[in-house]
Order: sequence, then C-alpha cells, then structure tokens
Amino acid sequence: MKYWSCCGIKTTDFSAFLEQRGCSTGMHAWTNKQDKKLVSCRQDWHQTSSQVVVTVYAKNPLPALSFVKANRTVLEVRITFEGNRVFQAELDLWGVIEVEKSFVNMVPTKVEITLSKASPMPWGKLEHPHNRSQRKKDRINVIAS
Repeated sequence: MKYWSCCGIKTTDFSAFLEQRGCSTGMHAWTNKQDKKLVSCRQDWHQTSSQVVVTVYAKNPLPALSFVKANRTVLEVRITFEGNRVFQAELDLWGVIEVEKSFVNMVPTKVEITLSKASPMPWGKLEHPHNRSQRKKDRINVIAS
C-alpha cells in the first residue's frame, strides 16, 4: 500500500502513486516555488540600550506565509505579500542578540522586529561589515512565523 500521509490517498500501484495530484499542505505539493516575484521594501532601524528595532515597511504582509529567523548574529527575514510577491533579507548583525527575548510584530503597514541585545553597548550600524563567507554557521532558530 502506497500513500502520502498528509492527504491519505492510498493505492497499491506505484505508477498511480507517483501520478497522484499534489496536495496543498503536505510534502508532495507539486507547486512551482520559483514563481514568486522578489520586491524591495524600505527598511529602517533604531536602538535603545537594551534593544534594536528593525522596521520593514511592507503593505499587507501575509503572516502565515512569512517568517523571521535569527541566531545570535544573523537575522533572516522573508515576508510574503498577496500576488506572490516576496521580500527577502539576510543581515549579519553588528552585535550579539538574545534570540529568546526577541519578537516580531506584523501589522498591515509594517513588520517590526525587536531584537534584544546581549550586552547594553551601542551598535555603530545595523550590519557588521565583515565578509559573509567567514561567519560561523550557527543553528538558526525561528523567532516568529
């Protein structure tokens, strides 16, 4: 018996199994993931002694299809909009953050990413100028999706 656990359509014929239509939620969703259009969004940031707030001005983001991931020194943002439009950014942060204390707010006009600083020192810039290929590949944890 062959079947995809996500949609439960069962068959004993392997050819029929491979020809099943993909579902929209499971691992065998046969949709083209490359049909999304990358867009740019205006970004800004400010800081306090304990936090850095990154604002992405994005009109009507879709929270269910968007995510923000971070480790202690890298921030990855992917915001999806209606009409298959996507904003993507990966930032090597100037300082170190505490991922567990960071959070995201998505409202109809913007996405605010509040990063908790590991130490209260001021950041000179949002991004560190070092070479991306030299950074450590720490495990990236989801802080919002």
